[in-house]
Amino acid sequence: MSLAAKQAFACWIAALLLSVAALFAFLGSPGSPGGAGEAIGRLFAHTGIAALLCWVIARKKLPPWSWARFALVYAAVFIVLAVVANAGTARAIESSATASSAASSNATLSAAQLSH
Repeated sequence: MSLAAKQAFACWIAALLLSVAALFAFLGSPGSPGGAGEAIGRLFAHTGIAALLCWVIARKKLPPWSWARFALVYAAVFIVLAVVANAGTARAIESSATASSAASSNATLSAAQLSH
């Protein structure tokens, strides 16, 4: 196994463990086992994708990246992926809230029109 692959694997496992610990420490336990599974699955994917991207970038670099450089690049990639993923989630929540509020206001208007 190449040095970049070892670095990617080590960063992936460390980030996954730290992220799961931070998730439960700051947000508490989820309301259901399904919620916990989904949260851990998302973290598994995000940390794994960040490791894969860093490995692709670092595998052919000469001289090979140091552990510190790889970890810093990994952290930056992980943060960028988290921001992009959360921005998409926030936009989806915002659009569904807008759609549901529009539907409820349309229902209110229809009820008001029927009463007149």
